[in-house]
Amino acid sequence: MIKTVVSIELDLAASRAIRFASQLNYFVPMEILPVYVKALPPRDLSIGSGWVRRHWEQELVQEGKAEIIEMISSEWEFSPTLKEPLVAYGDRERELLKIMEADGFDVFVDGEPLEWTPANLYYKVHSKLWHRFPGVIGVARVLRRINQLLILCTDPVGVGPLTQSMAHLWARGSLPVTLAVPHKAPEALAREAARGEEVLAQAGCQVSLFQDFPYYPEPPTSGYLREYGLVAVALPRGLKKDSPQLAWLSQVRVPLLIKLY
Repeated sequence: MIKTVVSIELDLAASRAIRFASQLNYFVPMEILPVYVKALPPRDLSIGSGWVRRHWEQELVQEGKAEIIEMISSEWEFSPTLKEPLVAYGDRERELLKIMEADGFDVFVDGEPLEWTPANLYYKVHSKLWHRFPGVIGVARVLRRINQLLILCTDPVGVGPLTQSMAHLWARGSLPVTLAVPHKAPEALAREAARGEEVLAQAGCQVSLFQDFPYYPEPPTSGYLREYGLVAVALPRGLKKDSPQLAWLSQVRVPLLIKLY
């Protein structure tokens, strides 16, 4: 079973993130763990040490759990594999990394609110949290009906890690997968995409190859990607601010699966 961790806050983005993970669960069995990291109160309100501090910490966690369960209680109707939320307190990135590294998750759905701009996406890609997570990162700017997965191949070096990750995630799943190679792509990219198609097919995926994909680096026309509902891309960890991938992603209005390499 695919292990998925969903970072949530007390806002609408949390509900969207959980429903996105639940949508993925329609196509492949997933265990979904919501995690809420509650910020510590100001230093002057902190309690000293020993039993008093441990009691205060337990109260803080229980308070956070009550807050988040009330907010996501309706989501259990949509995802029976949604586990009881885990609540931690402290620095969000540090606590999430502890949890993800301890339990070996396959997918991380980032539910932190994000203004969808190239600059903010650049910040996310270069955050410690994204950099250190070895699996697939899900981002749901909006929710769409998922009909197919479009895997966009933009760099020969990234195609291998991306298709291997997608093969692990969607092995024997019911979601159709399309590998897209941009119009006038270099021969090396086309070759890697063909290898990626073989990897996905061997994993039992329903895969096809779309040569001469017309919407990269030009952005897709309005509503085009709704035919798919989900897009996967590979991004280099050393991504630059002026990269065509960031410019393209800032125009995309469907949920994303991102693999850093």
